[in-house]
Amino acid sequence: MFTPKPEELDTLFPLPSSPPSSQAPARLPGITHASSVALANALKDNHVKWHGFFNDLGFHNHASHHLVAIYALGAGGPLIEAAYQTHVAYMRPAFEAPEPINEKNFWVNLGKREFYNSYLDFFRAQLHDKDITDVLEEYVFSSRANVGGSGIEGEFHMLPRFYAALAHPMIHIGCGLEFGFLGLVAEGLAQAATHKDQGKALVPNAFFQHSKDSSTGSVSRLSALIPSLSLRKRPTASGHTASHGEKASAPHAFTILARVLANSNFSATDIGLPTPEGSSPFDLVTEKVGSALAELAAEWAADLDGEGASSAAIQKKTEELTWVNAIIYGVAGWAGRDRSPTKQYNADFFYMHLVTSSLFLPSFAAYLSPSSMALLLRTYFAMSLAWYIARGRPALPTREFYEATTPKPSPPSLGREDIPAAKDTLTPDDAAANPWLPIIQTTLTHPGEHVCKLQRALMHNATVYGTRDAGYFTGTELEGAEVLDGTLFIRVAGLTADRLGWMKEGQEQGAWDRAGFW
Repeated sequence: MFTPKPEELDTLFPLPSSPPSSQAPARLPGITHASSVALANALKDNHVKWHGFFNDLGFHNHASHHLVAIYALGAGGPLIEAAYQTHVAYMRPAFEAPEPINEKNFWVNLGKREFYNSYLDFFRAQLHDKDITDVLEEYVFSSRANVGGSGIEGEFHMLPRFYAALAHPMIHIGCGLEFGFLGLVAEGLAQAATHKDQGKALVPNAFFQHSKDSSTGSVSRLSALIPSLSLRKRPTASGHTASHGEKASAPHAFTILARVLANSNFSATDIGLPTPEGSSPFDLVTEKVGSALAELAAEWAADLDGEGASSAAIQKKTEELTWVNAIIYGVAGWAGRDRSPTKQYNADFFYMHLVTSSLFLPSFAAYLSPSSMALLLRTYFAMSLAWYIARGRPALPTREFYEATTPKPSPPSLGREDIPAAKDTLTPDDAAANPWLPIIQTTLTHPGEHVCKLQRALMHNATVYGTRDAGYFTGTELEGAEVLDGTLFIRVAGLTADRLGWMKEGQEQGAWDRAGFW
């Protein structure tokens, strides 16, 4: 096992870079040089000392996800260090793999977690020598990495591995892209390489029939981490502009979601859900209806083929996926509240990951070619639908959700007498003039690593799409879509805070729900 030298660690984990594009999440005030140093130092320590999986079941090292999320929300150095120590307590020390990974045996050892550190060494070297875009294209999105090609035998399905285990490799790589950490990209690629190829039916070989392997040259390490300077040797998905007229409109993602909800072939009964303990519902869904979901996703993404993958088209599709996954987590969670011990909100652990992973779509668009970004969107949608079905394909009563929830959540008083507002204070009875501010404050110090990821994603969605008015989505087949507006995200954030606990305000820590929607 190779341990990077200090100067190499500085290259893998420099001070965080700016967001890679204007579409990527903005960062809140509170970030300082000291907090940036604290983040980089914690990530270096985590990279060297601890394994990517902390037990024999393949549970992921989440430290980096937690730390970059609270850093972006304005956490100071001491808070970043305190959050890191909550992960150190259960980590598994890094250990040497059975043998090094090289170009010859790369494909032979895929899916073997014990080879994680060798794959990590391999991808560190790749990212040192090549452009980050070229590495992603070659080892995740190329035809060769998925259906085989010159020099390799077999079909190795790297893109399904990228989405494995609730899209954790995707999330990990996305953290690296958003904050400019090559070390996190290497870790995420190593995780992908050591996951099983779950959900192969969602990524059929036909999706790669027009793709070509990456062939652009490498650029400097600096340019690889500053996509805003447009130093790529080819256009990325965030900067490509179609040269021909727009293609015929494909169905909206809401329409595809409505068709899944209406078709009994996707019901829990027809598929055989829930599965026995120890059996994967996701695997069963992809076995039974994976091909059908791939076809639906392909229909939705048909207008991204060829020159259709313009910057505007990519942004439109990204927005559709963002809303779909927020609705699945938020509206379904409220509708299925009786399945939660609180009887107020079913904060499903699995659906939550659909929201947190969607946050990184703009960062991938800043690095990937238009064709690869189109492939990512198409397959990511299929994966999201598969998880929606795997948890029970719950109802989505959007109108009732809006009638029952508030766009102005506020912290609980917990029986304390409120200090009256001073005379002439504007709207003195408003407990939270901006309801996002108390939510972010309580989120920063919450020890649950998924809480900050989820609330940051919802806050970003509200920042970008908060001005959407009721009626904006009229015309799709999803019942109740006409009442959707930009308050969806704060409503869901408030429900999440209530379920997971306003701990800074004195509530006990809550928990994510895993009961499903049967």
